[in-house]
Amino acid sequence: MIGKQTKGTSFSGCVCYVLKEEKSKLLEAVGVDGTPEQMAEQFELQSLLNDKVKNIVGHSSLNFSPEDSDRLKHDDGLMLQIAHDYMKLMGILNTQYIVARHIDREHPHCHIVFNRVDNDGKTISDKNDFRRNEKVCKMLTAKYRLHFANGKDHINEERLRPYDRAKHEIYKALKEELPNAKSWNELKDALADRDIDMKFKVSRTTREIQGVKFEYDGFSFSGSKVGREFSYMNIDNRLEENACASLLESVQQKSKHEEAEAQQSVSHLDEGAGISLGLLNGSSSYDATAAEEAEFNRLMKKKKAKRKRGFHL
Repeated sequence: MIGKQTKGTSFSGCVCYVLKEEKSKLLEAVGVDGTPEQMAEQFELQSLLNDKVKNIVGHSSLNFSPEDSDRLKHDDGLMLQIAHDYMKLMGILNTQYIVARHIDREHPHCHIVFNRVDNDGKTISDKNDFRRNEKVCKMLTAKYRLHFANGKDHINEERLRPYDRAKHEIYKALKEELPNAKSWNELKDALADRDIDMKFKVSRTTREIQGVKFEYDGFSFSGSKVGREFSYMNIDNRLEENACASLLESVQQKSKHEEAEAQQSVSHLDEGAGISLGLLNGSSSYDATAAEEAEFNRLMKKKKAKRKRGFHL
């Protein structure tokens, strides 16, 4: 599940978009009712309780993976329950809101429109809301056992503009090639095979590398623009991890090979020892000789009988 947030100054356009008849289904409305236009007016009236809030409109869309369609397609209750949990964790409480699901896309999704001026005239905070949104979505995805997926992995490429298509091609290439690369040179060569050029951003004064950019089909993007995980520092850390993992695997394989050779040598020694013992223990003539020698030694140690003192007639 992925959550997207926007804020605005007017409820009219937002509410009418979310409740567009041919593609939406209203799941719940709290504090407002009637037509979309009437709901927008009711939202606006409550916002007058606090004229210090500029962006009075709060809007969140919850987007689910196509893999979750079977569970959510006909289960409005489950989608509404997820929306309730999302609002609670995001601190969207004690205020007007509507929840509506849209049915115009392959992936299930719903929209939440809420008043950032609550029922008591207080402001619903948006501090660190993007970071909190990401954390909350991961929590709910795990809680409801939804499909973990990056939204960029499920894009209809045919509908993309040339600029976005180029960016998506770079994203796909990095996603596939980075896990296998152990150095910047390896990554550069792998991308070059896919007609993607990689260049570093270097400081004019210190000559230190400050970033990385990728070029494809005449368009250029910094790594962080392609995706947060593809910033220079994140890629550099990943390459170092890959190199360490490869070295560790090599050492482990070498150790296993040496251990196998050592066991084989011990096995050969054991076989040799067995043969030697067989030579010592397997001869009947040796056994007979040993028995005779033992009997001889016993007889040699036998004491002579003492003579009796005195004379005998």
